[in-house]
Amino acid sequence: MKITANEEYGLRIMIRMAKILADDNSRLVSLNEIAEAEGISVENTAAILSKLREAGLIESVRGKYGGYKLVYEAEDINLHQIISSLSKDTFNIDFCENHSGNQEICVHSDDCSVRSVWSNLTNLINNFFASISLQYLLDGEAHAQAGIRNSFTILQDFTEANLLQKGSKK
Repeated sequence: MKITANEEYGLRIMIRMAKILADDNSRLVSLNEIAEAEGISVENTAAILSKLREAGLIESVRGKYGGYKLVYEAEDINLHQIISSLSKDTFNIDFCENHSGNQEICVHSDDCSVRSVWSNLTNLINNFFASISLQYLLDGEAHAQAGIRNSFTILQDFTEANLLQKGSKK
């Protein structure tokens, strides 16, 4: 799985907005303020904000004193909502159709054990992202890292050494 630039920028934009609005929830955040603070072009920021607005995560107010604000509190917005508003699912059935080799239909389309790997991985990733609120990411990297590791037993024992040990032949 690769995180796209839009997904990364979208998360950063939402975190930035949540931090700004934490001090004054009634204010609006301008497009230029977000773009400049995150080092993202105004055009790209506008496109990402448009997708987030279409997903119902933010709202915009037009005019001289317009801008953007979160529709929900930061603790009520999760990473899955943000990422899925900016991209397709990690795995979808089109994946099989697009990777059929030199055949029109994949030779494994009726009974594919690999498809079960991708679909279960997608569920794991989606559940992982859904369990992390935007609020959780406002307290900095160390807090987020510790909390995420403590919340998921699958991550607690995972180290590169374990990966190499389990993958090697004895």
